[in-house]
Amino acid sequence: MRPSSRSTHTTVQLRTRPRAMTALIALATTIGLALTLLTVAAPPAAAADLLSQGQPATSSSTENASTPASAAVDGNTGTRWSSTFSDPQWLEVDLGATATISRVVLRWEAAYARAFQIQTSDNGTAWTTIYSTTTSTGGVQTLDVNGSGRYVRFHGTQRGTAYGYSLWEFQVYGSGEGTPPGNGIPDPTTASLEATNGPLTTATYTVPSPTGYGSGTVTYPTNSSSYPGVVLMPGYQGTQQNLQWLAPRLASWGFVVINVGTNTLTDDPESRGRQITAAGTQLLALGNAPGNPISGKLNGTLGAVGHSMGGGGVMAALRDDTRFRAGVPTAPYYPNANFSAVTEPTFFLTCQSDPVAHGNSYAVPWYNSMPQAEKLYIEVPGDHLCPMTGSGNKAKQGKWIVSFLSLWLRADTRFSPFLCGPVRDADKSNTSLVTRWMDTCPY
Repeated sequence: MRPSSRSTHTTVQLRTRPRAMTALIALATTIGLALTLLTVAAPPAAAADLLSQGQPATSSSTENASTPASAAVDGNTGTRWSSTFSDPQWLEVDLGATATISRVVLRWEAAYARAFQIQTSDNGTAWTTIYSTTTSTGGVQTLDVNGSGRYVRFHGTQRGTAYGYSLWEFQVYGSGEGTPPGNGIPDPTTASLEATNGPLTTATYTVPSPTGYGSGTVTYPTNSSSYPGVVLMPGYQGTQQNLQWLAPRLASWGFVVINVGTNTLTDDPESRGRQITAAGTQLLALGNAPGNPISGKLNGTLGAVGHSMGGGGVMAALRDDTRFRAGVPTAPYYPNANFSAVTEPTFFLTCQSDPVAHGNSYAVPWYNSMPQAEKLYIEVPGDHLCPMTGSGNKAKQGKWIVSFLSLWLRADTRFSPFLCGPVRDADKSNTSLVTRWMDTCPY
């Protein structure tokens, strides 16, 4: 191939200036070596952790039930938070502990903010602005910031479109400085999870004036941390005794549990769903009010467990109330119900010989109809009463329920091995213990 005129010219230059070029090469080598040494000697920068994913989120408004605040911190870029069509609006995430905030990523849907601030707070009341703009153009915005706080919020003051504010994801990165997600809970083991009580000391409190439901007994950890709330709902003709076994077990693993009595013993599943919502609302209100023993103990996240019609009520609460982030319907019963819109993590616990609410009739069709939810289905020996106090294998049932709610309400991944992978296989493959197991692992 004939060489180009440029390559010939370069060759001539190199031949006419060998000493100069040799000196330049030596200098470049020296500089490169020095830079390499500096690079090796410099300590690597600490990687920022994603702190917001799966944490409790609230907002000033939501456009509709399918665009809740929680959708902006769920790690799913196919779900979103969307506000009503007015200014101002805000979206807030509770990191669970004070953290140093170094980066915030906003993944906008078409309805973006033109003017907004990123703010932090230690108490959720007094806010410090760590970023502000009036010229945002939407898209994916990665903001390098410098701040600290337990609460981080987006505060929009001018919409970029005629619609509201809409975020696929609101991601907060940094490093934690306070209590880890477990809130002082030690690493779980099979033995500790199968014991009657967990590591935390608990006490009880009777709700003095139940609103929207019949009665309520709260079991809570006595330490100074804050935890998710869990509503327990009995089944047809049932009372608080139905799930009494579960209240202290959950509370001693880091939950504030309200065990509910219904308005009447014959309330249908839809009514029980509304009562779950009412109990959750009052539980959070008590946590925010001074002068009672659970003041300051709720972190804003809610879950629910129910039996029979109460299990149907759990499904109704997950469908209708975005504050409920996970649910455990046990032997659930609700004829002709459609729960395909439920997207929150759901654990169906059913009984092999159930003549009232067999899994094939209710739980399995619901499980199969919920493509967007993380799911667990376990069928165990026994009749319709198998999840109730005094029936079934409470060591195993308790381990699974505590692990599921710890993972999805506290984002405590230390509990995941008891639901997914080799650790759980001893349960899953034991046909005398489990007659059917389905899941969406890994999670």
